[in-house]
Amino acid sequence: MTRSTTLVLFLLLSAAASCSAQADAPPPADTGGAAKPGNGSKWLKYDAATKTATFALLAGAPGGTGGPFNFNGYTNGTAALVVPPGIKVVVNFENQDGTPHSAVVIAGDGPLPNIGADAAIPAAYTREVTQGLAQGGKDVMRFTAPASGSYRIICGVPGHALSGMWIWLKIDSAAKGPSFGPTGPF
Repeated sequence: MTRSTTLVLFLLLSAAASCSAQADAPPPADTGGAAKPGNGSKWLKYDAATKTATFALLAGAPGGTGGPFNFNGYTNGTAALVVPPGIKVVVNFENQDGTPHSAVVIAGDGPLPNIGADAAIPAAYTREVTQGLAQGGKDVMRFTAPASGSYRIICGVPGHALSGMWIWLKIDSAAKGPSFGPTGPF
């Protein structure tokens, strides 16, 4: 093989590998400011007129870290849904994995529980919290954001939160609207 042929093959293989890696990567998170209608956010929409944030919570999202134990591809609190106090929050839960999953909002302090329990915010849980919903299962959580606080959205199926299946929910009085993206603990 000549050097030019080798170089062309190398460049073609590199380009193919790059395209494959991009195709397998999880969708990009909304790392910008507040979500607004039409801003391109994949998982979060905000209706300012009704003060309603609608968030798609995907359990076991393909391509995420942690295998099936992720929400929207994130694990171990590496993402946060941030909302202003008093807004209506609608969480459209969908289990995209073959393992049963659920969601429940718990307090943001203390150790993670092995199993889901009572929600820290009224109505902030899916049905079948400890059994989980089967693949393709959907549910909707509707609640009003409290005045303040940091919470965790966990999978309530035994052992799942301890396996990393949780993200943050932060109520932030300085937020002009809701946002979702990667972050650290609060």
